[in-house]
Amino acid sequence: MEQFIKKIIAAALMIAAIFLGLSPMTACADEYSDGMEEISENVGDIMSGFSLDLSLDDAEKLSIDSLLGKVGEQLADRLGEPVHLLAVIFMVIVLCAVISSAGSFSGKASEDIYSMVCVMSAVAVILPRIMAVYSEILSLIHTTGSFILVFVPFFTGIAVTSGSITTAGIYHIMMLGASEFIVKLAESWFMPVLGAAAALGITGSIFPSVSLDSLVNLLKKVITWGISVAMTLFTGFVSLKCTIGSKADGAAAKTAKMLVGNFVPIIGGAVSDAYSTVKGSFQVIGGAVGALGITGIILLLLPMILEVLLYRFVMWVGIAAAEIFSSEPLRKLMKSIDSGLAIAQCILVCYSVIFVLCSAILIRAMGGG
Repeated sequence: MEQFIKKIIAAALMIAAIFLGLSPMTACADEYSDGMEEISENVGDIMSGFSLDLSLDDAEKLSIDSLLGKVGEQLADRLGEPVHLLAVIFMVIVLCAVISSAGSFSGKASEDIYSMVCVMSAVAVILPRIMAVYSEILSLIHTTGSFILVFVPFFTGIAVTSGSITTAGIYHIMMLGASEFIVKLAESWFMPVLGAAAALGITGSIFPSVSLDSLVNLLKKVITWGISVAMTLFTGFVSLKCTIGSKADGAAAKTAKMLVGNFVPIIGGAVSDAYSTVKGSFQVIGGAVGALGITGIILLLLPMILEVLLYRFVMWVGIAAAEIFSSEPLRKLMKSIDSGLAIAQCILVCYSVIFVLCSAILIRAMGGG
């Protein structure tokens, strides 16, 4: 009788162990399904809030072709203005060449007046559009900063859920700090610096005896090199900190699994396996969300970067045409405007590269943890 009772108790314990072992897995599966739905909705809300046609389901379909197709669609709407500006610049250069030739027969004073009229005509044609581009860039930097302010905490939360606590904390602090710094810096000196570069270019074009090309070129080199070096140091620091953090997160996760597996009676192994399964699932989700964030930044910034490159190409063609028609003042003017566009392009490129590289580092750290 005593043996029979022992067998009944042992069987009951075995059934209880099986039930308790399966319960965490079932609960985790249900929570994972609910969490997946909520994450998908939140991602859709974030992307739609910034007019980005992206969802979590698109993460698996992302490819270079589809990304370039989306960028091409946005860029196609921006081609009209640069082409129109190029045509107008050609007209101004030809007319200025004709006027300068006529002025050369009337003496030095008349030639200088005609040259000044040509430069002011070119300024009236080119500068309003270029200043509008600068305003669009400033507005885009604000929009990108708002996107990062919303997306980074969400992405960080998923990274924390997947076990990358230290790495996610570093990413969260550094990205929000860098983005806020860039936005405030753009508000404070972006338009003044580019406006100063344009003013120096106009002055140097109107008064040929005052050569300001070297000053504008120095301004461009100092700013572009400074931003590029700062971006390199920042991404290198974040990469180093995230690498160290991912090792700490990996060690903590292995320790937790070992403690649960060895010290929790009966169901320790099942709970440990369930934890590994859920962690791996959230790593996959985190990778998809991170990829969508990177795609969102590319769709926000790349069309504007390419548009600025188009305007720089217009300036390059204008410089070549001015040299052909021996219009040195117009060549100086467009060269100075190109330097301002180069500064603006450098800011956009560095801003996008910082986010893309740092997000890719966190995705890699999540998978390695």
